[in-house]
Amino acid sequence: MTAILYKDLMQLRHNTAMLVVAVVGVIMSTLLVALIPVTGMGATTANVVYRFAVIALAMCLAPTMSLDAIRDDLTNGVIPSVRACGRPLSRYLAAQLVYALVPITMLSLALTAVSYLSASALRPFITSSQGLATAFIPTTAALVMTLWSTLIKGKAMTMTATTLDPVPTPVSTASDAVSAAHIPSAPTAVRVTDMTFGYRRNKPVLEHIDLNVPTGQSLGILGYNGVGKTTLFGVITGLLRPRHGSAAINADVFHSMREVFQLTDSGNLSANMTVRENLRFRAMLYATRDDPHPIDLKHLGDLPMVRAFELQDHLDKKVGDLSSGLRKRAGIVAGMLFDPKLILLDEPTNAVDPITRQLLIDLMRQLKADGRTILTITHDLDYCWQVVDRVVILDDRHLVKDVMLADFPDIDAFKRAATLGRERGHVDFGLGVTAVKGTEPATV
Repeated sequence: MTAILYKDLMQLRHNTAMLVVAVVGVIMSTLLVALIPVTGMGATTANVVYRFAVIALAMCLAPTMSLDAIRDDLTNGVIPSVRACGRPLSRYLAAQLVYALVPITMLSLALTAVSYLSASALRPFITSSQGLATAFIPTTAALVMTLWSTLIKGKAMTMTATTLDPVPTPVSTASDAVSAAHIPSAPTAVRVTDMTFGYRRNKPVLEHIDLNVPTGQSLGILGYNGVGKTTLFGVITGLLRPRHGSAAINADVFHSMREVFQLTDSGNLSANMTVRENLRFRAMLYATRDDPHPIDLKHLGDLPMVRAFELQDHLDKKVGDLSSGLRKRAGIVAGMLFDPKLILLDEPTNAVDPITRQLLIDLMRQLKADGRTILTITHDLDYCWQVVDRVVILDDRHLVKDVMLADFPDIDAFKRAATLGRERGHVDFGLGVTAVKGTEPATV
C-alpha cells in the first residue's frame, strides 16, 4: 500500500494542472467561508454560501484525486507491475481508496471546523444532521468517482485470473513434441491448453490454442497485426481470463509472480514520474522483510544494467519527456533489475534506434545463455533469427505454425515461412509507378 501511495503522490507532484485545480479549490472554498463573518451574513445566506464552498471543494478535488487514476494505471503498466510483484490487487484498490478519500475528507472537515469557529451564524446548521451530511459531500463524491473508475474504466481488473499453478510435463501434443525436440529434459515453463478468449461474446480473438514452452527456451510469437498476440500474453499472465481452456505458468519452476516480467507498450512506467521515481516505486513493490532493499536506490547510476543502457543522465527526467527508444530502455531496465526468470516482451524492438535494438539483442542472448525463459512478440524477423530458438505463428484466431529456427537453412527460408506464403509482389497503389526491382516482401 505504501508503494501505491508513493506513486500517487509523485504523479500528483508532477501534474501541474491537477495541482492548480486542487489549490484553486481549497483557496476558493476558504475565501467563501471567510466572507461570511466579514460581511455579517445572516444564517440563511451563510448556510447557502457554506454549502456552495463545500460543493466547490468537492468539484475541484474529487475528480483530481480519483477519476482517472485506475484507468491511467491500466494504461501505464502500474497494475501489471502490482500483479508481477505478487501482491493482491485488493491492496492496490485499498490504497487507491485511501488516496482518494482521506485527503479530501480531512480538507472538508478542516473547512467545516474553520467555518464553525469563524462564523457564529453557521454553528446551528453545522451541528445539525444536515450540516454533518454537507461536510461529507466531498468524501461521497470522491467515493462515487473511485467506484465508477474501478467498475467502468478498471473493469479489466475483474477479468484477472490466477495462472501460477503446478504444470505437468508429459509430452502429449504436437506443440509439446516440437518444444521437447529442443530441450527434452526441461520442465514446462508455460502451458496453454485448448484456450479460447474473446473480449465480446461469440467473437473470439483466439480459439483452441495449445502451446507448451519448456524452461530455458526463447520463443518468438509472430502474426499479423490484430491477430491476438498481446491478448495471448494477457491470458498467460492472468490479466485476462479465458472463456475456455486454461493457461498456466508453472509454479514448480517459478515460485512467485515476482519471477515474471512482462514488458508492456508503456514499458510499465508512469509517464508522469521520473525514471528514478519509477524505479523507487518498483523497489517498494518488491521489498520484503527479508529483502527490504532489492536494488541500490542511492547508486542507481552505478548499476551495470543502468550503465549498459546509458540511462545515467536520464534518471531524473520524466518518462513522458523521453524519446520512445529511451522509454523502452528504461522499461527494460526497470524489469530486469529485479532478476526475473520468465520474461515476456511485447515488440521490444519497435520504434527504437539501432543501438538500443542491438543492446536488447545482446541482453536477450545473455539471458538465454543463463537459462531464462523468454517469450517475445515481434515483427522483427532478424531479431528472431538472432535470439529465439523456436517460433509460433498466430493467424485467423489459431496457432497455425510451430517450428524450430534450427530447421531452416538460412534466414531467407525462415522469412518465407514466417509470412505464411503471403508475400506481395507488385502492388498497385494507384500512383502509376512500376514496382521497384529488389523490393523486399512485407514481413509478419
